Amino acid sequence: MANKTKSDYDKMSNDELVAYLDALKKETFDSFVDADTKVRYFLFKYGKQFADAVKGTGLFYAGVVAQSMGETGYGRSTLASQANNFAGVKYIKSLHDDFYETQTKEVVKGKTITITAKFAKFPTALDGIKNHIATLMKPIYEKARLNAKSPEEQMKMIVQAGYATLPATTYVNQIKGNIRRVQDKIPIGRVI
Repeated sequence: MANKTKSDYDKMSNDELVAYLDALKKETFDSFVDADTKVRYFLFKYGKQFADAVKGTGLFYAGVVAQSMGETGYGRSTLASQANNFAGVKYIKSLHDDFYETQTKEVVKGKTITITAKFAKFPTALDGIKNHIATLMKPIYEKARLNAKSPEEQMKMIVQAGYATLPATTYVNQIKGNIRRVQDKIPIGRVI
């Protein structure tokens, strides 16, 4: 399967694009598909499910979607494809019916290490997305939902409240470009 240019991707319908990119090996997808096309791919596959899940939450759509893109490699990570886990949600026996065990990188005391961890496994993509949103609805993230003025600020506040092991600025810088790309394609703000 030969790689295509952005112009080639732009000429494809959304269904054609998803079918083509789904057939690519993950390494090819990661290395040779441009970020705008990856965002279009992710939004067509999962965007409506995210929109439905964030209704009434006070979360910024673009922030949550970009966060999930970063967490899952645009939905192509093993965790997303094998466990419908779109946010790196760790397995908690009392909360989740099933788990998926895999290696992951964590930042501990400023150093990146690889560990084996159990992550929640969900029956469908929508279930995984709803769980991601439920995680962001916890009281610990309330200030971010109520007070943030932009998706970037909201994601920074969420990380500062304990969402990720990366420093908040580093985390937001990694997803900032995709926040903008999502806003360019679906220009909605905070969903209340």
